[in-house]
Amino acid sequence: MRKLLRLLVFIAPATFPVTAHTQAIAATEWSPVQVCPGAFPTDLTATDCRYKLPQRTLDFVGGSVSDQAILSAAVFGLGAQVIQSPSEWKRTWGGYGRRVGSRYTQAVGKGAAQYLVGLMLNDDPRFLAYRNDPKIVTRHKEAVCALSMRASIGLTEPCSNLPSPSLDALSHDGWQRFGHAWYDVVTVRRSSVQGNGQRIPAFSRFAGEAAGAYAGYPWYPGSQNTVAQVGQRAAGAFGTAVLSSFYTEYKPEITNLLGAIFRRGHQSKSSTRTDK
Repeated sequence: MRKLLRLLVFIAPATFPVTAHTQAIAATEWSPVQVCPGAFPTDLTATDCRYKLPQRTLDFVGGSVSDQAILSAAVFGLGAQVIQSPSEWKRTWGGYGRRVGSRYTQAVGKGAAQYLVGLMLNDDPRFLAYRNDPKIVTRHKEAVCALSMRASIGLTEPCSNLPSPSLDALSHDGWQRFGHAWYDVVTVRRSSVQGNGQRIPAFSRFAGEAAGAYAGYPWYPGSQNTVAQVGQRAAGAFGTAVLSSFYTEYKPEITNLLGAIFRRGHQSKSSTRTDK
């Protein structure tokens, strides 16, 4: 009897870990990760994609008031100094100061008008690439779903549960990307939690370009304050928005091209042989 009790004492601890490890482990439910359209791609903590007042204010101050706007005015003012535009302003420090001051005033006027109109309309003016536009992604997902159902492959789950289309596939839609870059200039999204707000005309952007063009009115001489001249200034400012949109769309290609050019230059330099 004592031997039996001792045997049970040794067997019980050995069997306890086995029963413990055979218990079912409760599965952990993970909340889906959301990446806001137009946000930094590695920002995986965002749960609200609205273009909120702090972000709108930060973009206004950073792009139209702070050192970025001053540097831009100084660079473009230097270009105008070289070609002496307007011709009434001489190539002196005083003329350069007027050129810089007029461009800085235009930047502030443009940013302030875009800020106020965008705030009233609650829009989201951030540019999006074609492959990141929620509407485009949803459209491709619905097309994949329709093809799958047509092929009768036994699709039973709703289309909304399907994985998003490959970004590589979306990046090859050449004409669609080109058209989307223009579309993103003349329209903006309504600010929404999911970032897929309805598209509306870019009234805030148009108001900003017009206000920026007229903001230089007190600076420029009379010959530069005609309707035609103001229109040219507004068109030039709108051109920067077009360039920004196309850069956002084709940034991967631009980055790869520049990388290939610099790598090629480095390799050719290192591979150059000198004859002895």
